[in-house]
Amino acid sequence: MQKKLVNFFLTIVVLTYIIFEELIWVRFAHPIIHYISALKILKKLEIQLQRLHSVIILVIFLSMFVVVELLGVYAGLLFVAGHMVQGILVYAGKIPIAAFTFWLFGVSKEKLMQFGWFEKAYLFIMKTIDRLKASEVYINIKAKSLQIKHYVKEHFFRDKSLLKKKIAVLYKKLKVLLGL
Repeated sequence: MQKKLVNFFLTIVVLTYIIFEELIWVRFAHPIIHYISALKILKKLEIQLQRLHSVIILVIFLSMFVVVELLGVYAGLLFVAGHMVQGILVYAGKIPIAAFTFWLFGVSKEKLMQFGWFEKAYLFIMKTIDRLKASEVYINIKAKSLQIKHYVKEHFFRDKSLLKKKIAVLYKKLKVLLGL
């Protein structure tokens, strides 16, 4: 019983991680980070950051990190309260701030790692992610999600007119079910 409960919890954690990794990180945050990194103004800012004391960089980074996390919690509360549009808008608004925070971490990682507690926390998080990705649950879910992704692409996106027809049929069925 305990193993099933742990497995269930791990499955939820893995699914959440995969969804955020695939949808948020790969689709939105990573491209924004690359865009931000290419901006000339940020090249100048990077030079200025290298001149700052590591405590100042730590305060800036932690402030931005906390704001991003609080926005995520607030978006989650909005979702739970049934305010889906506002939750999506808040979450979407946090993505550029998170991307900038990741950029800041990338360009000032060496100075941030000078703080022993920060380095330990970073290494703990990275080790936890590595263990999660090496788990049997993660590997199985990732394989199944790739199969589903392939199936959806193969059956729904091969012909756009076919997709429109399937959406129209689904819409009509939903209207009947909902009594609209």
